[in-house]
Amino acid sequence: MSTTVDVERMSVRELVGQHLVCGFPTPQIDDRFREAIRTHKIANVILFAHNIESKEQLAALTAEIQALVKEACGTTALIGIDQEGGMITRLSPDCTNVPGAMAIAASGTPQNAYSAGFLTATELRAMGVTVDFAPSVDVNSNPNNPVIGVRSYGDRAETVITYASKMIEGLQQGGVMATAKHFPGHGDTHLDSHVALPTVAGDRAHLEEHLAPFRAAIADGVQAVMSSHILFPSLEKEAVPATMSRAIITGLLKEELGFKGLVFSDCLEMDAIARHFGTVEGCVAAIAAGVDLACISHHVELGVEAVEAIEAAIEAGRIDLGELRASTAKILDAKAMLSSFDRPPLSVVDSSEHRRENLRLHQETITVVNDVPFTLSGQPLFISPRLFRTTNTAKGSEEMAFSRIMGERFGSPYIICSDNPDGSEIDQIIDASSDATSVVIATYNGHLNRGQIDLVNRFAGRAVLALALRNPYDLGLVDPRIRTVACYSFSPAVADVLERLLKGEFTAEGVLPIGLGGLDA
Repeated sequence: MSTTVDVERMSVRELVGQHLVCGFPTPQIDDRFREAIRTHKIANVILFAHNIESKEQLAALTAEIQALVKEACGTTALIGIDQEGGMITRLSPDCTNVPGAMAIAASGTPQNAYSAGFLTATELRAMGVTVDFAPSVDVNSNPNNPVIGVRSYGDRAETVITYASKMIEGLQQGGVMATAKHFPGHGDTHLDSHVALPTVAGDRAHLEEHLAPFRAAIADGVQAVMSSHILFPSLEKEAVPATMSRAIITGLLKEELGFKGLVFSDCLEMDAIARHFGTVEGCVAAIAAGVDLACISHHVELGVEAVEAIEAAIEAGRIDLGELRASTAKILDAKAMLSSFDRPPLSVVDSSEHRRENLRLHQETITVVNDVPFTLSGQPLFISPRLFRTTNTAKGSEEMAFSRIMGERFGSPYIICSDNPDGSEIDQIIDASSDATSVVIATYNGHLNRGQIDLVNRFAGRAVLALALRNPYDLGLVDPRIRTVACYSFSPAVADVLERLLKGEFTAEGVLPIGLGGLDA
């Protein structure tokens, strides 16, 4: 489908505004954001959890965004969200949050990835969201990766391709644009680009494992790709990250891999860009490199500055106007395509059918890693840390402490330990557990917070079950005398499934989609 908007008749400002994706800090559009859309023609929006209170509120908000952009810019808006499932969710509790990538792969059924994608797209579409910044097609080859982990389908390209292709198909058949990220691969880093500028070393041959899922996604018709803020010395001789590299965005992605869809940047306010290059300069460089849509997710005033800086770069010849027009036409074609899908009724969001399907999906992901006997007997004790914020991509939750929730459900004592307990705290917990006839203890990124692992291993020899509530790499460090289970995330749906598991109402049949070796000592 082609756009009816003539890009040749658009002013430079109108053209430039189509290439910005910005956000705002509240559940309502604030005056600053309205003014930015009206004066600087910013025509696309990204939403986060702080923008969303309920499904009804989100539907009203997206309708207001579309009306505002239509009036000010003459086009519809792309409205995007990071709704990967699992621990990366932006939606309110009255929406359905499917399992994350690694959990879905653990189910052993690729069709589950399609179901997760289609269900997610149906709900997003019903609430007026048109772009999902998912799935992550990163191959998580580095178990010490602090930011990808369970967001990846696995540590081999073959696994990632198998499941990501079905997720993409489900999202796009549901009328939402899927986004393969983070090009050309964020799986082999030990730093988080939200707070640092990572480098992925290795020659081109080494990187092929990470490029393979992008090749496959492109071949399968993924409509968007998101760039990463990572240095790749073997792909770009200058010390600039992929987002700002014409060799990587235009040369590799568009020309060599033949990608014809939309290229989004990851958020340009992340420290990898903001601290080392500046958000506005990063935005100009990204557009010059061939990025179609630059995300400035939190401060629209930086988006306003970026629009003016891009205009100046066009005037100076740094950005080719003809190339920008062609990119604008591609954006408008995508908007027209997305507008052609029917919008489901809001009643589908968190419907009883969706809740049943989501419970089934979650149940099929639970994975016994070390199958040694354990019985929840007598007076169990539940122990876990809170769900602390592991990275800037994920929410923390003081309320969502596994031990408190399960203690209350089973009428048993519970302990909420610190994120990384020291020897003194561990001794106190061991003393407090002396009367427990069985212990259920959960970790949350314990491989990066080794006090949690030390605590778990102090229970070896007793009736103990250890659950990994995020990255299953934790379980590779647990004493082999302990029964271990990988859960991949902890959410209300996972809590319901684990309650059923502990009551013996089903048998966990998931299969671990990664190896547990290679952790830092």
